[in-house]
Amino acid sequence: MADPVLTVTALTANIKRVMEQQFVAVRVTGEVSRFTRHGSGHLYFTIKDAHAAISAVVWRSAALRLRCPPHEGGQFLFVGHLSVYAPRGTYQLVVRSVAPAGEGALAAEFERRKQELAARGWFDSARKRPLPNLPSHIGIVTSTTAAALEDVRKVLASRPGWLRLTLAPALVQGVGASASIVQAMARVAAEKPDLILLVRGGGSMEDLWCFNDESVVEAVLRAPVPVITGVGHEIDTTLADLAADVRAATPSNAAELCCQDRVTLAARLLQPAQLRLHHAATRFTDGGHQRLLRSSGAIGELAQGVWRQRQRQWLDGADRLRMVDPRHRLRRQRQQLHQVEQNLAQCRQSWLRRFQQRVGQAALRLRGGRPVLTVRQQVWRGSQRELREMLLRQYHQRRQYWMAADQTLRALDPYRVLARGFVMVRGEDGRVLTSVQQLEPEARLQLRFGDGLAKVMVEEIV
Repeated sequence: MADPVLTVTALTANIKRVMEQQFVAVRVTGEVSRFTRHGSGHLYFTIKDAHAAISAVVWRSAALRLRCPPHEGGQFLFVGHLSVYAPRGTYQLVVRSVAPAGEGALAAEFERRKQELAARGWFDSARKRPLPNLPSHIGIVTSTTAAALEDVRKVLASRPGWLRLTLAPALVQGVGASASIVQAMARVAAEKPDLILLVRGGGSMEDLWCFNDESVVEAVLRAPVPVITGVGHEIDTTLADLAADVRAATPSNAAELCCQDRVTLAARLLQPAQLRLHHAATRFTDGGHQRLLRSSGAIGELAQGVWRQRQRQWLDGADRLRMVDPRHRLRRQRQQLHQVEQNLAQCRQSWLRRFQQRVGQAALRLRGGRPVLTVRQQVWRGSQRELREMLLRQYHQRRQYWMAADQTLRALDPYRVLARGFVMVRGEDGRVLTSVQQLEPEARLQLRFGDGLAKVMVEEIV
């Protein structure tokens, strides 16, 4: 039985249905060509490589949300779906999102490195070390200009006053960042801290790429003490995070995980002493009244000893807190500010006296040189009149020259010729066509009229 005869409309509808169902999520990379931004807000362009090209469009609603809009000659990664335009029987890629071509390559390289290092066992949970309960020395590896450092310091300010912080500055982005981080890890490890914080604020995949370098991952893995990483935001994951003993969501969260705050820590310290007192009281009660009387002194001494020990700890902590109290720092800064204001007032008065003396001396000199100034003013007025007359002559000469040049340019303006009814024809490559022999059937042409541009297709050459 012969195949049914289809109309063009039916055939195109079948092609449209198959293509749009098959290619609903397309990822393609290529160079942008023939980019056009329509007045309606839609973006039209061609995606090409060395051997092929495809038309593409970004509708206005999607264009407003683009984080990285395409531009002529750029290499990008496009995500979208295929759509068929039935009236012309053509298809195009309807783009939903655009990203620099490098991000796709970076993501593939990240997965490759991740699988390779995982096969070596670098991310195994058995390698993870527990964090110390009461660290007294914390090493920090980050940039001195990064906001992450201020976040970490702000959190650690609420921790016990005995904490010692050692900063090892490092580049955390760009060329040389990987080697800088490795060197900083070695420097801070030489200070023998109880644990190390490796932190950095958020950024793009390119910004955080140095934390995916094998040398940085190995430095985290080989650190002599536990390492907490807080790189980027919660959604960001690097290979250094996977190798670290603890991965925090943010730099602030990394600081929170390394040590408990003062209130929680105080409760932990007091609880064992309270339990010992309770067990001792229970034992004394079971032994009878006499044993209780004999042991009451020991209980009192024990309670007083524990109390004195806790009192000394709290007094030491209070002294440290007073040293870091913002109010104490504010009072010191106010005193410094008052001293600076006094110095400024003295400098202002001294400068004012010197200035008044100079003004008086200058006034004396001006009064002595007034006759000479009068003669010079007369000479200057004569020179000013001559200069004004010369400038007026030059202005009229240049004006006549520019008017003649403007008339010449207007006579040579090709758009004036187009306004008289002529048309300029250009091919798809932009070349001006001057002969019908340069045309081909179904060629796309651009017709430039005096009042606008039109695009046409050659149907027949007569």
